[in-house]
Amino acid sequence: MKKIILPCLLFSLTLSSCYEKAKITIQNNVPNAVLQRINWDDYPIASSLLPGEKRTYTVDDAKSKFPKESVVKFYMKRGDNQVYLETKQIFTLNINDDILIVISDTTQVVNPALLK
Repeated sequence: MKKIILPCLLFSLTLSSCYEKAKITIQNNVPNAVLQRINWDDYPIASSLLPGEKRTYTVDDAKSKFPKESVVKFYMKRGDNQVYLETKQIFTLNINDDILIVISDTTQVVNPALLK
């Protein structure tokens, strides 16, 4: 029995040491607008954020995949109007980072559909 437990324990330690964590928080500071389907890279941060709300997502990935870089992608809804936007700024996430991204009415964004 001891012969089985030791290899399993070593395998578990090896796997856990290959993965690292970092946190990304996104806050909505856009007055009178709801941010929806908010993503950073391929990570779904939040389905919806009311003004003043924020959400934190823990990125748990292989050590070799850090640092990660991406824009924030989201839909902004105000009343009956909704538009897809991406931040112009690229945000970098390193191992053990805890970054805060604030989306406000002064955040530079682009609608990729208008660039065509």
